[in-house]
Amino acid sequence: MILTRSTAICLITAIPGTVLLALYFVTAPKIAEYHEIKLKKSVLDIFNIPYHTDAKEIFGFKYKKSDKKDIRRVFEKNITIDTLPEAPIAKQSEGSKKEKELFKYYKDGKLQGIGFVVTRLGYGFNKAADISLFICVSPDLETIKGIEVLDHTETPGLGGRMTEDEFKRQFIGKKLKPKISLVREKETVGSNEVHAITGASYTSKGIEDIINEAMKTFWQEMEANKG
Repeated sequence: MILTRSTAICLITAIPGTVLLALYFVTAPKIAEYHEIKLKKSVLDIFNIPYHTDAKEIFGFKYKKSDKKDIRRVFEKNITIDTLPEAPIAKQSEGSKKEKELFKYYKDGKLQGIGFVVTRLGYGFNKAADISLFICVSPDLETIKGIEVLDHTETPGLGGRMTEDEFKRQFIGKKLKPKISLVREKETVGSNEVHAITGASYTSKGIEDIINEAMKTFWQEMEANKG
């Protein structure tokens, strides 16, 4: 059977499309699970809530593998999720309002902190991709309890260093008012100052803006939904 040119073209374009679609259906659940576990693990880590990990070794390299089932169990047992409607904004069209998930941890009946996820466009290697942060604050809503990087495509070795514990630990206990400030080439003296990432000015400024803008919106939403 001789195929016409149009039929051949259709087959050539359809086969790769079918393969990509099949790959999507195979990988999509795994990607979704990865993001789910990473978020829940980040919440538990910031609140210092322990979960089970297994020690593994491959080719002589030792590492710890998180127990997904235990992470889910510990998360559900300890973390309360509330929703916070967005504050009305003049430019926001009716029906486009979203709800923010608030992750809360209570210990002995006392609130230990509140966290939420914020996502903005990146600043470094790939400005078209998102930076996603989990920001957690103390009950006073003005002190950082911790931050975690959930997703980014910043330049490895530069902006990508935002994932390093040394950088993230700086934010613990820092004050968010009047605003957080990432300083360069000087000592951090203010209660709201942390060191910027060396060689990654755009990413550092981006993180600063993301946190300050997210907190401004968060305070507005909390005020609007009082009572």
